[in-house]
Amino acid sequence: MKYLKFILSLLVSCSFYTHGLSQKIPQNNPAGQQKVVRINPVKVDTNDPNKKALNKFSKEKMFNVNTPAKPLKPEEVRAMGYFNDGSKKGKAGNYEGAILDFTRSLDLLKNVNSYIKRGYAYLMVGNYGAAISDETEAMTMPGSVNSAYFIRGLCRYETGDYKGAKQDLEVFLDRDRSNAIAFNYMAALSFMNQDYKGALENYDQVVRLDPRYPDIFTNRGMMRHYNQDFKGAIQDYDEALKLDARNATAYNNRGAAKMMLKDLQGAMTDFNKAISINDKYADAFDNRGRVKQALGDTQGACSDWQLAYSYGLEASRDLIMKFCK
Repeated sequence: MKYLKFILSLLVSCSFYTHGLSQKIPQNNPAGQQKVVRINPVKVDTNDPNKKALNKFSKEKMFNVNTPAKPLKPEEVRAMGYFNDGSKKGKAGNYEGAILDFTRSLDLLKNVNSYIKRGYAYLMVGNYGAAISDETEAMTMPGSVNSAYFIRGLCRYETGDYKGAKQDLEVFLDRDRSNAIAFNYMAALSFMNQDYKGALENYDQVVRLDPRYPDIFTNRGMMRHYNQDFKGAIQDYDEALKLDARNATAYNNRGAAKMMLKDLQGAMTDFNKAISINDKYADAFDNRGRVKQALGDTQGACSDWQLAYSYGLEASRDLIMKFCK
């Protein structure tokens, strides 16, 4: 989901791809130069953490089949049949098929649950406008509509309507605090407003509800870093690496936190590991170069910065121009 690319790009100084926020790190070099170290964003695509969590939510909660509580009229029976078919397809991940069945059901009978579930299926295929329309329609109807606020909030986020997303998700969470996905999106919204304490609090809720939420420990580690809790950040990266020993981002970011604690050798080990996993990891090369310079190896630092620049990290050019012949 394209807007989830907000998630994380720090420097041992804390700096984002999208923002220019920085802080000074401890000095430990002959020239007394202040350094920054890149903490990398979690790269996201169609397999991003929230997409994975939403697919899981589809199977476990969203597309459950309903059983009528009273006898139905013939058109209601047919509508319910399409509704249940759509639910089964949604549970199986066939969202396009689910949309078709929910539409057939709605053609026969206007039903709040059909709008909510079709809207969710639209969310999953990226048709956010249609999803917002369905959830807004559901809100005008009698019945339980809290899920409509959850789904519309996610869609508003994906379309860049962050104010609307926050309003919807706050309504949802006021009534239901058991949904890790909602808290994960709220963390994103807090982060975008540079409310790093709020983002950390929301990530804490995600961990409480689902400690295996994709990339949660990498992301919470980032927020702990932003809140100057470098030891806590390292603990989170340790947890991330227990879940995925080849998480190059966690190694890079843990190295950044170690630099903040003046553990240059530990940072070097982590940056080396990140590069061994991803030999074109520009930020890790940039970071390793900063460690090398801090340890007095300017030639090695320049070599790493040249590689970082060749792999697309424009910020390394300034270091090359300043420190390298």
